Amino acid sequence: MAEQVTFDRSLYLPEAVDAAAAAYAEHAKIEVTPAGDSVVVALSVIGEHDPQTVTNAFCNHVLYETIARMRQTAE
Repeated sequence: MAEQVTFDRSLYLPEAVDAAAAAYAEHAKIEVTPAGDSVVVALSVIGEHDPQTVTNAFCNHVLYETIARMRQTAE
């Protein structure tokens, strides 16, 4: 079963979501869908990884990518 997460564009950069999806491609099948003011992600974990752990790590990676990219543009 896929875990679904919605990232609000006012807080998270869509390109950060894409970067995290690329980084976690070996751990989960990830579908990224733009939806108005948000980006919806469906994660289907590959292998025997705990789905909640992978989802939480993915969300943390999206946050990291957003922060890193915002810092780069502020320089």
